[in-house]
Amino acid sequence: MTHRIYQLSSTLIAALFSLAVASSASAQSEMRGPYFDLFGARVQSVDGSDHFHSDGYGVRGGFRFNNVWAVEGSLSQFKDSDVQFGDLSAKAYFLHSKGFEMYAVASPGLFKASGESLRLSLHAGIGAEIGLGDRAYLRPEVRGHWLSEDLNGDNHLVDYSLGFGWRF
Repeated sequence: MTHRIYQLSSTLIAALFSLAVASSASAQSEMRGPYFDLFGARVQSVDGSDHFHSDGYGVRGGFRFNNVWAVEGSLSQFKDSDVQFGDLSAKAYFLHSKGFEMYAVASPGLFKASGESLRLSLHAGIGAEIGLGDRAYLRPEVRGHWLSEDLNGDNHLVDYSLGFGWRF
């Protein structure tokens, strides 16, 4: 499983790099600074015999360095399964339009189920930021989480979220 996570991370890094190189960000005005999101989410398993799903919530915060690169941290809590995720992500914007941007996120993270110790995970996702004004935005996102150890027979979860964010 660990070898598979390393293979996936190499592939994700190469994909994010190619997105950044192909980006038309140089033609856009410079965007920099911190941001903060509150979101609701739904997580569900995609493998294993006992599929589960759970609703949850979380917070994200980060810093955007330019039109392509940002770094963000996120914490999420899922109610029914009592699962928590903590991720520190590299974020690459690859599509820019007035009031709309698409991005990809990826990196290692941590997860914890009730009564267990922290375990490693790997996540990758894609999302959009839909402008609601100069600073506010709506943020739909889909993330896949690959877990280093099985969680009730599952080691691949999909996380769908919808958030509201603010750029400072």
